[in-house]
Amino acid sequence: MACVAAGAIRAKEMGRLRRGAAGRTMDVERLGETMRTCAEKPARTKANGADMGHALVTIKVENVADWMTAGAKQARGKARIRTIIIPDALVDTGTTYLCLPSRYIKQLGLKPFPRTISATTVAGVVERRLYGGAVLTIEGRSDVFAVAELPDEAPALVGVIPLEGLDFIVDPTTQTLMGKHGAKRMMLMC
Repeated sequence: MACVAAGAIRAKEMGRLRRGAAGRTMDVERLGETMRTCAEKPARTKANGADMGHALVTIKVENVADWMTAGAKQARGKARIRTIIIPDALVDTGTTYLCLPSRYIKQLGLKPFPRTISATTVAGVVERRLYGGAVLTIEGRSDVFAVAELPDEAPALVGVIPLEGLDFIVDPTTQTLMGKHGAKRMMLMC
C-alpha cells in the first residue's frame, strides 16, 4: 500500500496519524509488528497499476540440516529437504535478518538458538527467537542465514544481511533487486 496524503480516506485504513519532525502529517502503516513511515505525498502507481514503495520478491527457503543429511540418505533414496517458496516476500532495508512468520519456521523444522534477540518494532522493544540453518535462494543466488521469528500475520521480510550476503541492492526506480556487482555475485573478503 502506498503512502497517501493526510485526510485521505485510505489514511484510516493505514493506521494512526502522527506529526513528523517538520510538522508534516505522516501516515504510519502497520505490517504485523513492523512499521513503515512515509512522508506526506500523493500515491503513485507503476505502469501495471501496482502500488510503488514496496519491493516484493519470490524466495525459496530450505532447511540446511536436511541438506547435510541428504547425502547419506540419497544413496538409500530417502533424501527429503524441507522447502518453502514464498512468492511475495517484502524486501525491507530497515530490517537486519531474514524474518519469517512462525508457520514457515515450523514447516521448515528450523532449530532455535538458545537465546532470544531484542528487536525494535512499532510496539516497542520485543524479544524474538532466532533460528539457525536456513538456505535462502533469491534469483538463483543462495547462501545460509539465520532467521528471526515473526508473528504469523506478518509478511516474510528480507533484511540487509541477506541482501548483502547475496550481493543485491534495491533499485529504487523499479522497486526490484539488482546485482550490486552486475549479473555475477561477488563476495568481499579482507
